[in-house]
Amino acid sequence: MKKVLLLFALMSALCVQSLSAQVIKGDMNDDGVFDIVDVSESVNTLIGERAIQYISGGGDPYMVDNSRVVGTWYKTKSEYFTLNGDGTTDYSGAATYCFMPYQGRMVFFGADGVIASAINVILVGDGLMITNELGSSKFETWTTEVPAQPVASIQLSSTSLEMQPNEFMPMLTATVLPADADNKAVTWSSSNESVVKLSGDLILAMGYGTATITCSATDGSGVKAECTVTVKNKVVTHEYVDLGLPGGVLWATCNVGADKPEDYGLYFAWGETTGYAKGESHSFDWANYKWMTPGRSGWQYVIKYTTSDGQKSGCWYDGDTYVGTTVDGVTYKNLTELLPEDDAATANWGAGWRMPTKKEQDDLRNSAYCTWTWKTNYNGSVVNGYEVKSKSNGNSIFLPAAGYRFGTSLSGEGSYGLYWSSSLSTSNSYDAYDLRFNSGSVNWDYYYRYGGFSVRPVRVSSE
Repeated sequence: MKKVLLLFALMSALCVQSLSAQVIKGDMNDDGVFDIVDVSESVNTLIGERAIQYISGGGDPYMVDNSRVVGTWYKTKSEYFTLNGDGTTDYSGAATYCFMPYQGRMVFFGADGVIASAINVILVGDGLMITNELGSSKFETWTTEVPAQPVASIQLSSTSLEMQPNEFMPMLTATVLPADADNKAVTWSSSNESVVKLSGDLILAMGYGTATITCSATDGSGVKAECTVTVKNKVVTHEYVDLGLPGGVLWATCNVGADKPEDYGLYFAWGETTGYAKGESHSFDWANYKWMTPGRSGWQYVIKYTTSDGQKSGCWYDGDTYVGTTVDGVTYKNLTELLPEDDAATANWGAGWRMPTKKEQDDLRNSAYCTWTWKTNYNGSVVNGYEVKSKSNGNSIFLPAAGYRFGTSLSGEGSYGLYWSSSLSTSNSYDAYDLRFNSGSVNWDYYYRYGGFSVRPVRVSSE
């Protein structure tokens, strides 16, 4: 507006007697341009588009200073200032400006011939026009040069997201407005790449915390939009059942890695917290076992969980003396129950959940407490396994016969169920106790710790 007023000041010396108020009738077309027309032509009521087109009418009495108003005019800005009765303005302090002619009125008629709207034309100059809304101090500047259409806003497909560490998802979608913006290109950035990193068309969750994804216009308008991303472990509620067992032990309704009771879930080596699904590539053997002495692949070299079992050829003995094993500078002796950090249930489901001890599995097997019934269908799914029902309250759980994994193979699917306890074998430190069954028997046993078995978590009612 400063430039416009400067032009007014420069032109004030050329100010001439204003013409008497004139009326110009016009037609706003569907394409958003305004045509000066004959008084007999009906018009539309569309107002406020970017451009007004003035067409020479020759001797049309409703045209004033035709040489100045022909061509296409584009609205560039709207501002407010005071227009005095003598045609001067108080916009810039004590300065006054004289508007060049022509001063007239532009009238918009409706399709019924009735006036719909009108604006004052304060100035028509070479390449410059000033208009004023009737009864308002709002003035609009028009030029004959096509102005750039800047970005007005950016709308994102999401303004907040929650992700888990190591999760990834497609990049947000940005809608740039207006649709006819000249430059709709945008750039993306993350406020903290240790939390959220942007890679091509993906959003990567790198670590816990909060970061802001910013989408910025590149046309110089300064317009941007933001999305807050919080990276945390999602809270998942796992259901459990009270079977009336000693110690208030509550049994989960699903295996770790399963969404419903009849699903197999994941297979875990004992003392490992990463599980593998049916068909997922992994070899369950000593060479790949987490608690194996580096570079070794035999039972004699298992570490961390050991006891004085008399297996003197094991590395946890020095001759006839039980010495335990050392991991990361810490020596462990007679550690026979899994610590929370090595418990697949705790690591995957959170505090309060853990793998059952051998005694707790024995209580579940005890015919004084529960009845075991072999099923070939559960919840409408064709699946083999045992329904375990409490004799004290009638509640039950279902344990699918998910089989077991040794090496790269899955064996016994649909025929056997093998479920790890949290208890190390007291006879062999390279074995751990498990609950196992087939259609004809339910028992306990122990096996090499590298085996891929199912995990059914428990919790205690007081926890």
